[in-house]
Amino acid sequence: MNYTPGVPIGNNGAPMTSQVAPIPAVNRYSSENASASSVISLTSITSAIEIAAVGGPAVVRWIKTSDTQASVVSAASGANFDHVIPTGTFRRFVVPIEVNPTTNNATGSLGTNPANGLYQRVAYKSIGTASVLATEY
Repeated sequence: MNYTPGVPIGNNGAPMTSQVAPIPAVNRYSSENASASSVISLTSITSAIEIAAVGGPAVVRWIKTSDTQASVVSAASGANFDHVIPTGTFRRFVVPIEVNPTTNNATGSLGTNPANGLYQRVAYKSIGTASVLATEY
């Protein structure tokens, strides 16, 4: 499937990897020195996110629609994260597919996210005293 914006291409025809998204953000979030995880609901046009870890590492977890206790835990006991972002870096993620879009009731909905059965929620949290910045694309 090809449902998310690609990386920019330089005038020499080579992909510009490790670059920020080549489009403006749809939404922006920040969590400064929070001890609890933040859960965001992605817009219907979101197909990629960027998470930046400032002052300490961060963890990210994709939250299923059926998950009623949505959070991300980084502690050794009960850890449930999908990704770790090192201190002072950012990572761009393509929103993964949660459900098969051919059987998803949202297939006819407007927007890239529901039409492709993508995850609609994500949780993030700093490990220790730090900040996490998130953007949707």
